[in-house]
Amino acid sequence: MEKNGIGTDASIPVHINNISERNYVQVNSGRRLVPTALGTTLIRGYQCIDADLCLPDIRSFIEQQITLIAKGKADHLQVIQHSLQQFMRKYSYFVKKIENMDTLFEAQFSPLADSGRLLSKCGKCGRYMKYISTQPMRMYCVTCEEVYYLPQNGSIKLYKEIICPLDGFELLLFSMVGPDAKSFPLCPCCYNSPPFEGIDKLFGALKLDDTGKVGKGAGMPCFLCPHPTCKQSMITQGVCACPECSGTLILDPVSAPKWRLLCNTCNCVVLLPHAAHRITTTDKKCPTCESTIIEVDFNKKATPLEDGATLHGGCILCDELLHSLVEMKHGKSFFMR
Repeated sequence: MEKNGIGTDASIPVHINNISERNYVQVNSGRRLVPTALGTTLIRGYQCIDADLCLPDIRSFIEQQITLIAKGKADHLQVIQHSLQQFMRKYSYFVKKIENMDTLFEAQFSPLADSGRLLSKCGKCGRYMKYISTQPMRMYCVTCEEVYYLPQNGSIKLYKEIICPLDGFELLLFSMVGPDAKSFPLCPCCYNSPPFEGIDKLFGALKLDDTGKVGKGAGMPCFLCPHPTCKQSMITQGVCACPECSGTLILDPVSAPKWRLLCNTCNCVVLLPHAAHRITTTDKKCPTCESTIIEVDFNKKATPLEDGATLHGGCILCDELLHSLVEMKHGKSFFMR
């Protein structure tokens, strides 16, 4: 406190006594102050909403102004007015974002955190995060004390231990309920804080607040991610434009053996050949319509190819064989049309 110009010889002991009585810290042997879980969570909440509240700069600036007033170098009315305006703006902003503080305290101190099960690794600390299945479903990192909201009304499981190339988080697989319901992978961090500038303008499905974070109900799954090389992104898994909206038809990587394409915006579903053992996207484009060429490995017993061949590549729009084997229908979509 002396180093940062905060407090006086009389006020410093009072401050230490206050944070001890409020159970923010404990005084251990050797008169060492050790933060409690309450104190740590409180600081994490301040950092999540307004990091300036955790720093000594504001208090130090005010005490510097008080010193200038005492020396006759500053007008006390102007200092008071400026300080009140500053704290009023910070207070108003803090109240608007108080839900972030509530979420942290709920995850840290409520029985929900105890009932959560370890599921996937955090990209920041490398430790396992807890999956809390009660509404709203979310991931909670005990080490970082951060909460990551998930899509609701479905099931969540680890997705092949694949790591997001952007932030190091393990991917999760979200599955909706029903035979035609969608399933898609997502990164908890990217879903809550889309890493690409202008992602809300590029895709109309996202709703960001003024901090750049999404709400509880919408985010950036992998099928909306424009990462150029990630094998789970829209760029690598996208096949062609959706015939019903401005979205993109994405290959559902977990739909085998009933392979299908899902629109990343509306509820359009395109069923692919069920006789396929494996279907993958390639880095080739159709010279006619610029759709992605897919590679189909048919089962030996049900292949439609001549001479018992099983491997076939082509565009689902321009290739006569593939086009005759696809069927368009509707299903349930996470995003509304």
